[in-house]
Amino acid sequence: MGLLNRVKDLFQANVTDILNKSEDPEKMLNFYVEKASEDVRNFQIQVNRAIADKIQLEERISNLKKEITERSEQATIAVQQGKDELARTALTLKKQAETSLADFELQLADQAKAVEELQENLRTLTEKLEKAKQERNNLVMRQRRAKTMKDANDAVSGIATQDPMANIDRMKERVERIEAEAKASTIILSTENSLEDQLADLKKDQEKSAIEDELLKLKSEVNKD
Repeated sequence: MGLLNRVKDLFQANVTDILNKSEDPEKMLNFYVEKASEDVRNFQIQVNRAIADKIQLEERISNLKKEITERSEQATIAVQQGKDELARTALTLKKQAETSLADFELQLADQAKAVEELQENLRTLTEKLEKAKQERNNLVMRQRRAKTMKDANDAVSGIATQDPMANIDRMKERVERIEAEAKASTIILSTENSLEDQLADLKKDQEKSAIEDELLKLKSEVNKD
């Protein structure tokens, strides 16, 4: 049947062919599995309907057996009461029920066989779908692992073609030059501050000397008085 072949094709899919396609392998594998899962779900619905039909046939057969028993009892009572016409009618209905019963029993036998085959096919489909899911998971892990290895190899290749130490050494020289410039600026600033301090001290000394001179002059004037 087509559904069985579709799941079988999925399970036996060529790995290399899938991975070489331009589509994302993981997305395509998920799509295949989801499509197969949908087919299995639809098939399950068909199986359920077949089982429901079988149950209906069993119920009809049960009802017909009850009717045959009732018609037989009705015919017996009618004969006991001398009502031959009524007994004849009951026997006619009994015969019709027996004919229907035979037909339904044949249908039930065919339906039971069909249900059994459908259920077996469903079990086969379910098993194949589970195997397909496992294969999908394995392929996805392999694809992810291969991509990781490829990215890692590309990174290593990039590092190999462009020595990172050369760039680091160049940046080291720049940092060392900036440090030297900063140290030079500190020395210049310290020198400038020292000169300013000396000039300030000199000015203070001059002011003190002027005060002392003025004090001596004032004392001389006081002593004269």
